[in-house]
Amino acid sequence: MNTSHALCTSALALTLVACGGSPASDPVPTPTPTPTLSVSSLQGIWRSPAGAANTLSAVALPDGKVWASVSNASNMRVIKGSFAVQGNAYLASGKSFTLGASTSTSTSLTATVLEKTSLSGVISTGSLSENYSLAYQTRYDTAAALADFAGAWSASLGPGTVNWTVATSGAITGTRTTGCTYAGQLSLRAEQKAVVDAVVTETCAGAVTQLSGVAVKSEDKTGISMLLTNTDDSAAVAVNLANSQLAQIAL
Repeated sequence: MNTSHALCTSALALTLVACGGSPASDPVPTPTPTPTLSVSSLQGIWRSPAGAANTLSAVALPDGKVWASVSNASNMRVIKGSFAVQGNAYLASGKSFTLGASTSTSTSLTATVLEKTSLSGVISTGSLSENYSLAYQTRYDTAAALADFAGAWSASLGPGTVNWTVATSGAITGTRTTGCTYAGQLSLRAEQKAVVDAVVTETCAGAVTQLSGVAVKSEDKTGISMLLTNTDDSAAVAVNLANSQLAQIAL
């Protein structure tokens, strides 16, 4: 009887092995893959909440480049940088330009993003560290058309006022009350979002300055905001254009 029992047990074990292994085997769990970070997740038009100590608006492009304007009671700055993935973090380096003071300083940024929802982090410029928290602006997802920018526009810029005309082709022409003249071009970007590229040539008393950056229509479609730097990134300008006809009606 003992021998028969042993043979039966062995036969059962062989049957289990032939059908796929021992019943005591546990499946090896599949490890959860580490999320792959991409700077394209940062892209969008972003804005600080109303009432924030620093009013910050930013444009982040799919390649990681970022343009931002920061204003408070004492000054206004333009920040231009480029984000990259380093380990499990987004880090950017660039420059901060204080408008009206002809100064620029190296700056760095960190970012945490919830795609198409929130963007937050720290801006470090010299000994100054500023926390920021921005909300996504859904208008970024509406593709721009150059015809949307067409019209007569004006803005206070330094000691004078610029008066520019934008054609339906995106071509820019204009003057400044100080005697400067302007020519430039708005161009659509490959990702087909609300942000367009901007190139402007300023000629003042024979001196020629090449400027390039980004432009976007205001949320109410009555203005154009541009952030631009010169060729060697030694200076920046923020141009907030208002529709000339609407401005005259408001007066």
